[in-house]
Amino acid sequence: MGDDAAPSDEERRTVYEKGFRIWQSLYVRATQGSGFPQTCFQIQPALLHQPYFPDDLDLKLTYNYLSTPGISIWKGSQEPCYIPPLERYLQIPISINFPTPLSVSADLDQSHQKWSNTEENHLSVLIFAWSYILSARWAQLMPEAILEYTDSKACNNDEPRELGSAVVDIGVVDDEAARWWAAILAPGEGWEAYITIEKDKFRSPWSISLPANPKFRLSYHNNHCFLSDTAVSVETAFRFLSDYCALHDIVDQGYAALSAVLFLPLLHGSRKDIVLPRPKSSHEQKYKVGLSKCNGQLDLAWVQEVHHLDKLLTLSCNTRGIRSLLSSVFYEPGIACNIVSPWLQSIFAVVNSVEDNRILAHMLMSRVPHLAFLWLGAAIMDIHKDVLRDGQFGLIPTEPHAAAWSGTMQSFMQEPIHPAANGSILRSDECRLLYLTQEEHHTSWPVCQWTPFGATALKDTEIDVRLHVNCTGHGLQYAGWKWTCRNGRVVHQMSEPALVPTFPPAEPVMPNITVSYEALDHGEESTSENATRSIFSWLRVEGYPPDEKKIHEWINIDDSDDGWSTDKDSGKSHEALRTNVEDWIDHNVYIIDDCSA
Repeated sequence: MGDDAAPSDEERRTVYEKGFRIWQSLYVRATQGSGFPQTCFQIQPALLHQPYFPDDLDLKLTYNYLSTPGISIWKGSQEPCYIPPLERYLQIPISINFPTPLSVSADLDQSHQKWSNTEENHLSVLIFAWSYILSARWAQLMPEAILEYTDSKACNNDEPRELGSAVVDIGVVDDEAARWWAAILAPGEGWEAYITIEKDKFRSPWSISLPANPKFRLSYHNNHCFLSDTAVSVETAFRFLSDYCALHDIVDQGYAALSAVLFLPLLHGSRKDIVLPRPKSSHEQKYKVGLSKCNGQLDLAWVQEVHHLDKLLTLSCNTRGIRSLLSSVFYEPGIACNIVSPWLQSIFAVVNSVEDNRILAHMLMSRVPHLAFLWLGAAIMDIHKDVLRDGQFGLIPTEPHAAAWSGTMQSFMQEPIHPAANGSILRSDECRLLYLTQEEHHTSWPVCQWTPFGATALKDTEIDVRLHVNCTGHGLQYAGWKWTCRNGRVVHQMSEPALVPTFPPAEPVMPNITVSYEALDHGEESTSENATRSIFSWLRVEGYPPDEKKIHEWINIDDSDDGWSTDKDSGKSHEALRTNVEDWIDHNVYIIDDCSA
C-alpha cells in the first residue's frame, strides 16, 4: 500500500474478503456441533501474567470508591542496545458504593438449557454463591474489611409457600451450610462485605442485592434447626458450592457462573439491568456426589490452588481491562488504519445474520480461544451485545495491562520492531520506537490499535528513532508489577519478559467459503478515517512532513483542530525541527553502530 491514505477499491475488497472468510468459517464450525468449545472451561490461559492482590494494600479514596495503585514494569530492549525500562501507573478500583441489584426472570428461560447437557438451570443460584466467595476472599485481603451475615434469610421449604417462589434443593447439609445458603438466597442483602471509613461503607465489588420476588426457598434434608450467624470463610463457602454442584451434577454451570460473576464490577458501572434466568430443577432427591457429565476433567478445585482466585479478583476489578479483552475479537494483525471500515463490515456481515445466541457465543469463543472462558460469562450477562454494538462503530478499547497479563494481541504496538530498509522505516515501527524511547509527546499509549500504513523517510523521523532504526531485539515486553502496601512496603510480582502473545491462533479459515459482498460499502469510510486520524494525530504531533500531504488531506484536519498546520509550512516546520540536530546525528553515528551490533 502506498502513501495515499484512501485505499483503492481492490484493497477494500481484499480486506473484506479476508474478514468474511474468517468469520464465516467460525460460523460454520459453530453450527456443526452442540454446546461450546471445551476451551471455555479453561481458566488458566487468561491469567498468564495476571498479578494478584497482596494483603495490607495501601488503599486510596477516589471520589466515592476505594482504589489501589500499582506500577507495571516494561522492558524495551535486550543487550547490547539498551533502552531504559518503562514504568506505568494503573489505579484499580476495589470497591463499589452500593450493591449491584440483580433480578430473576419471572418466566422459565429456556435459552440457556441447550448450553449444557442437563435440563436443569442453576446459573442464578451459582452466581449468587460465587459473589459471596469472591467477596469473602476480598475481605480476607483488604485492610480492616468486614464480612458478616445480615438478618435477611431465605425461607425454609417447610414454611407456607408463596405463589411464584423458587425452591432450591441443597441436599443433606449441616447447620453451617444451611445458614450460608439462607444468606446467599435471601431477599435484599443476606450478607455484606465492606470497609467502613467514617460513616461510609465501601463494599466489595461483587456485592449484590436480590429482588423481593421471586422468593427463594431452601429445601434440605436434616432435622436440625440451630443456625449460626457467623459468616463462613471463603474456603468453607467454596466447599458448600462444590457440594451443590456435585449434588446436581452441574460443575459446568459452576464454571459458567464464575465467569459471569467476574463481570459484576463492569456491569455495576454501566447501571445496566441484570436479569438472570429463573432456576429450574427436577426436584429429585439427590445424594450422589459426582462430576458433571459434560466433561469428566472439570474440577472446580483448581480455583483453590495458590493465588488462582486472587488473580480472578484483579482481573475482575480492572473493568476497563476485562472489557478490552472481549473487544480483542475484532483485532487482526496487519489491518491498516485506513481499511478498518471494510474489515468491520465483513465481520458484521456474518455476525448480524446470526440469530442463535449459542452459535454467536461459540464464534466469539473460537475467535480468541484463550479468552473463551470470559466469553462464557459475557454471553450469560448479555455483555456480548454491548461489545458487538460498539465494535460495529469502531469503538474498540485497548488496555495494555490486560493485554499483557492475558497474552492477548490488541494492538500493533505489541509486535516486535523491524530494522529500517532503503532509507525508511515502517510507520508502525516508528510508533513503537517513539513510545519505547518515551519521545516527547509520545509517552502515552496510542488509542488507535490499527497499524499505520506505509513508511517514513529516516530524514523525517525523530532523533531517538534514528538512533535505534537498525537495532535488533527491540519491542515492548511486560516484565512485572509493583503493589504499594501500607507502611511503605512494596510487593514485587515479576514475570519473564513476554514480547508477542504466544497462544496458538484461532482455527484456520475453511476452504470454499463463498463471500457475500452485500455489506461492502465503498462509500462508508468513517471508521477508517477516524482510526487514521487517531494514529496520525498521535504520530505527527509536531506537523506532517511534505511526503505525507495526501494523508493529511484525506483525514481533513483543519487549522482549528489541535492547532495543527495544514499548508506547506507544515512540512517546512517539520524539517526545521531537524535542521538543528543534523550535525549532532552525524557526530554520533557510532551510537547507531553500537546499537545494531
